[in-house]
Amino acid sequence: MEELLPYYERELSHLRHYSGDFARRFPKIAGHLLPADEHSDDPYVEQLVQAIAMLDARIGKKLKDDYLHGVEALLDVMHPHYLRPFPGCSIAQFSVATATGGKPNIHKLARGTELVSRSINGVQCRFKTAYDVTLAPLKVSEACYVPAAAAPVVLPVNAAGIVSVTFESTAPHLDLRPLGLRTVRTHLNGEPSFIAALSDGLFIHALTSYVEADGDGRWKPLRSVPVTQAGFDKNDALLDYPWKSHPAYRPLAEYFGFPEKHDFADIDLNAILDAAGACRRVTLHVALKEAHGNPHAARLLDSLSATHFRLFSTPVINLFRRPGEPIRVAHREVAYPVVADASRAASYDIYSIDSVQLVRQTQERDRVIEFRPIFSQRHGDDPRSVRYWFARRDPAVALASPGYDTEISVIDTDFDPMASQTDTLSLELTCTNRDLPARLAIGLDGGDLFLRGSDDCGGLSIGAAMLRRPTPTLRFDRTDALRLRLATHLALDHLSLADMTIEALKAALVLYDLRRTAVSSRHIEGIVDVEARTPGVRLVVVSFES
Repeated sequence: MEELLPYYERELSHLRHYSGDFARRFPKIAGHLLPADEHSDDPYVEQLVQAIAMLDARIGKKLKDDYLHGVEALLDVMHPHYLRPFPGCSIAQFSVATATGGKPNIHKLARGTELVSRSINGVQCRFKTAYDVTLAPLKVSEACYVPAAAAPVVLPVNAAGIVSVTFESTAPHLDLRPLGLRTVRTHLNGEPSFIAALSDGLFIHALTSYVEADGDGRWKPLRSVPVTQAGFDKNDALLDYPWKSHPAYRPLAEYFGFPEKHDFADIDLNAILDAAGACRRVTLHVALKEAHGNPHAARLLDSLSATHFRLFSTPVINLFRRPGEPIRVAHREVAYPVVADASRAASYDIYSIDSVQLVRQTQERDRVIEFRPIFSQRHGDDPRSVRYWFARRDPAVALASPGYDTEISVIDTDFDPMASQTDTLSLELTCTNRDLPARLAIGLDGGDLFLRGSDDCGGLSIGAAMLRRPTPTLRFDRTDALRLRLATHLALDHLSLADMTIEALKAALVLYDLRRTAVSSRHIEGIVDVEARTPGVRLVVVSFES
C-alpha cells in the first residue's frame, strides 16, 4: 500500500487543484467542479473525489508496473540470474571425529551434498555444499607468525616474517603419506581485517617456502609456494547460473553476496610430503615480504593460531529443488499463486521455476503437456501448438502474504471450454527458505547441519558446524532503478575487460553490489586504474608423419 500512496496523493492533488482551472476554462460543461484549493462540505462528494483518486492511482501504478514487467521480461531472457534473490549462505565445517570415528579412512563429500538444519518453526532449512570435501584423519595442530630473523635458514633480503602451519595425522601409528591426500583445502577463519592480512600474505606477498618434518629443525626448500587461493573455478560455484547468463557475472555476484566464499586456500600436500618424506607431522613455513600498503599486517598476524585454519570446510547455500503445490487450473483466473508448501508458505521463497507441466484428465485418457516460458528462444519449435507460461513476483503481496507473491499465468490454445476435462499444473521449483536461515542458532552441541536423507555414509554419522550465522536473503531493487540497471547491463555486455575504462568497470561492479554497504562502496571506489596485457606463450608444435 505504501507504493500506492504517492500515486493517490498526486491524483487527489490534480483533482483539487486543476478542477477549478478546468471549470473556469469550460464553464458550460464543467461549471460544477470544485473550485481550486477548496473542499466540498458534502461528505458524499468528498468520498466520490477520493474514490476517483484511488481508482486513478491504481490505473497509473498498473501502467507503470506493466512497463517494469517488460523490463523484467527482457532481463529474464538476457540475464535470468539478475532478478533472482541471492540466498542465505554460511561456512560449514565437518567434524573429523564424527566422520571417521578414529579410523584411518577417507570419505569424500561431493559438491552439491544436501544438508538440513535443526527444525525452526517446524521447518528444516536445506543447504547444499559448494566445494568437494575430503574427510581424513588430519588436523592443523599449530600455526604462528614470527619475524624473519627467527628462521634457521637464509631468507630473501626482503623477507619480513614467516607464517608456519603444522599438519598432523590424528590416526594412531599412521604417517601422512598413506592418506593419499594431494591437496588440502582450508578455510581462513577470523575477523575480516585479519583474514585480509593473512590472504594478502599467503597469496600476494609470499616469497619462498620450506618444509620441516616431525619438528626436527631442518627446513627443506620447496620449488614454489604450495598455497593458492581457492573458489574461482567453475566447479566451485555457489550459484548454478543458467546457460543464458554470462559466467563472468557469477564471481561478481558471489563476491558481493557472500565474500567469505573466497576465504579458502588450497595447500599442495603432495609437494610438501615429497620434500619431507615419511612423517606423522609436517610444518610448512612461508616467508612473506613486507606489506607496504598495510603497515599493520604484521601486528595483526601476531595472533595467528591453528584456529584460523579450518580443514574440511565448505561454503553452503540455502538453495534446493522441490516440487511445488499442484495448481488446479479452472480457467477463471488470470494468474495462480505458486506455492512451495501450502502448510508453511511463508518459510519458502521461489528462486526459479524449472519446469511446468499440465496434467489434463479427460473421460478418454490423461495427458501430460509441457509448457514453456513465454519469454524464451523456443517460439519456433512447433508453431501449431502454443503452450506457454509466464510468472511474475508481486512485492506488495510479498510483504502482506509471503509465500504467495509469485504468480503464474498459462497460455493454452488447445484448451476447449466445452470439453469435460480437469487441468492441473505440476511445477518443479528451486527454492530458498527466505530469511529463516538467518535466525538459526549456531555452535550447538552435536552439530548445526546434518546430511539429508537416510544415507549414513557407510555407517559414519556425519555432521557439520556452521562457523558463522547464515546471511539474510539479498534481492535486487525492482523499482524505477531497474530500467537504468538494464541499460547499464546492455551497454557493458559488448565490452571486454581489456576495453573497459575505469568508469565502465566500476559500473559493472555497482550492478552487482547487493549489500550497498560502506565497505563495498570503498572497495569499488578504491579502484584507480585498469590495465590489460596480452600474454605471449610459446607453442611447441609436434609434426606428424604423413
